[in-house]
Formats: sequence, C-alpha cells, structure tokens
Amino acid sequence: MKNFFFGIFLALTSFAGFSQEISETNTDSLYLKALNAYKTQTYKKSLNLTRRGLELAPEYHDIRILEIRNFWVLGRFTEADEDLDYLLKQAPQYADTKPLALQRIGKFQDDQKAFQYLSRLDSIYPGDTSLRIQQAKLLLKMNRRKEAREIALKTIETSGISGANRYVLQTILNRTVSNEIGVNYQFINFSEDYSRDEPWHTISGEFQHNFNRTAVIARVNYTDRAYDQGSLYELEAYPVFSDRMYAFTNVGFSDGSLFPDFRASASLFYNFAKIFEGEVGGRLLAFNNTNYLTGILGLTAYQGSFYLNLRTFLGPKRMNKLVQNYQFNLRYYLKNADNYLFARLGSGISPDERAIFTQVQENPGLEAYYFNVGINKSIGIHHIFQLGGGYLFEDINAQTKGNQLVGFASYRYRF
Repeated sequence: MKNFFFGIFLALTSFAGFSQEISETNTDSLYLKALNAYKTQTYKKSLNLTRRGLELAPEYHDIRILEIRNFWVLGRFTEADEDLDYLLKQAPQYADTKPLALQRIGKFQDDQKAFQYLSRLDSIYPGDTSLRIQQAKLLLKMNRRKEAREIALKTIETSGISGANRYVLQTILNRTVSNEIGVNYQFINFSEDYSRDEPWHTISGEFQHNFNRTAVIARVNYTDRAYDQGSLYELEAYPVFSDRMYAFTNVGFSDGSLFPDFRASASLFYNFAKIFEGEVGGRLLAFNNTNYLTGILGLTAYQGSFYLNLRTFLGPKRMNKLVQNYQFNLRYYLKNADNYLFARLGSGISPDERAIFTQVQENPGLEAYYFNVGINKSIGIHHIFQLGGGYLFEDINAQTKGNQLVGFASYRYRF
C-alpha cells in the first residue's frame, strides 16, 4: 500500500513540475527548451513545449517548424501536414518553409501522392529549379521517362542555373534515354615527316540500352591504316549506385594486330561539395601476352555553364619509361546537356585513345602534345551530332618531329 501511495505521489510531483514548466510564457525560452528536448530525443516533451509556444505565439514560425519535425519523428504526418499547410499559406517565403516542404516529399510512401504534392508546391513556387528537379527525379522513379526528360530539358535551359543543379539535371537526362544507336568516324592525316603516306580511318558503331539506373553499350570499332586493318569489340557499362556515385566499366577484345588483344577499364566517380566530381580508376591493356596497367585520377567542376575537367593517366611502364598523359577538358553548355562547345588540351597519349595508343607501345619515351575543339548539337530530342578536329604534335624519333591532323564526326539517334 505504501508503494501505491508513493507512486501516486511521484506522478503528481512530476505532473506539477511539468505543469510549472509549461506555464512558461516566454516564447523564446519555450523554443530553446523544446529544441533541447528534440536534440536529446525526448520528442513528446518537445512537442508539448512547441504546442504551448504556438498557443502563445501562432506566428512564431521556428516553433511551428520544430513541431513539424516532432510530428515526423513520431509518425504523425496528418498533424504535421496541417502545420506545414499553415506555413505554405501564411509564410511561403520564410527561409525554412520551402526546404521543409521539399523534405516532406521523401516521406510519402505513395509516389503518386508525392507528385501531386509537388504539383501543389509548383503553384506556390512557380518555376523554382529545386522543385523542377524533384519532379523530374520522381517521374524517373515512376518510370515516366519522357515526362522527366521534358522537365529536365526545360529546366537546364534556365539562365543562371548553378553548376550543382546542372550536374543533377545532366544525370537525370542521361537516365531518361531508353535506347541509343550511334556511328563515329575519325580521320588522321600525317605530315611528310612520317614514313606513312596514307591517312588512317576509324569507324565505330554502337548501341546503348539503359537498364533502369545502368547504361550498357555494345560497340564495334574498325580501323583501316592502309597497310593493315583491325577491329575491336567492346562492352561498356555505367552503373549508378546513388545520386552521388556511379562507375564506368569496359572490356574489349581484338585480333591484336592494331588494337590490344584485350582491354579492361574501370573508374569510380563521386560527386562532392555539390559542384565537384572525383574519379579514380585504371586501365589494363594486353599486347602480345604482356599486360600493361594505367592508373587514373580525375577532378571535374561544374561551374555555371562550364564543365572543367583535369585528368591524369600514369602508366604503363615501357622500356623503363613511365607513360604519362595529362589533359584538360572544357565544355561550355549552350542550353542543355546535349548542346555544347568542347575543347581538350593534353600531353602524352592516353589508353582511351584507341586508334593511336599503339604508337605509345612503339615509342614510350617520346613526347606528344595535342588539342582538339568541336561542337555537340542536338536537333529535337532524337538526333545528336558532333563535329570536331585538332592537331597532335609528337616526336617520331629522337631527331624527328611530326604532326597529325585529326578530324572526327558522330551521329546518335535516341529512342
């Protein structure tokens, strides 16, 4: 019996103490106490404090926002939505209202309801880039690729779009294409310093299919060097692991005459600080039963309409010489991911230069410098053209230097 009365006494004492705390009339003090309770994960106590604060000051938005977060943690979404609706009606431009509304999207279990909610937000914040990105992401998740692509294309053409948003939109656009077929042509003409008189011609055909978040490409390369011909068969994939991370993988086979007998490539890309993308990877090439390994490091920045990329290829080691390639890649986007001007400056020849890398095997210690420029242009949503050219200057041997004129063109059809 004593224990029973003692329990009642404790309960009444606790209630009295809590009632005394709730009797607080200083709203700033109530907010700080509620925030501390939220941080210590005593959410019900924090919720009671926010309720008291809103009784005293219904327009104290920070208290209402904290109340919403308490409701979310406790799974009381209907009550949270009532508070959020109040903010959207009474204070849509308050600093934390829109970010909070965007967070609500991720808490819907039904994608269709989430999209309807986004449509409502679009009427409150018309033309807002972050909302359009969320719409495109959600449509992509719902496998409504055409609609997602239309929104992403319209949004990426917005003037003054940030590099971070451009990166996200380009990722969405890449994932909204189901199939692509393409043909690429490269022409290399040599100066009189070379022993060869005939130009080299390389043509490749490819087919790409996107399996949800992974793009897979099958490619056939054929080169004619006048004195010999050869083909390289490749299979390539770009698996996407998250909105921040994806990979590149490639395997290729040939008869070994003009291309490597075997090539394997892999790189991992990670987006950080919103506008940067880092790359780490490697290339393995097999020539005449000998394997050569190249390491790769890269860093990309998306700054407004500019794509700025630095890459370095280190290896393989040939004749006691470490083959090195350093390159700077630049793109200037005219309106979207498919329309841009591009340029490349580099020294050395990378293993990704399929048509000319065999020269490195012959003369690994000789220097080479090159540049190329071009344009990538889309017509409608199906047709993409690329046209470009450049020069490569290299040591033919220790005494002789030569140069190569390079031209290339490609066409891709998306469907």
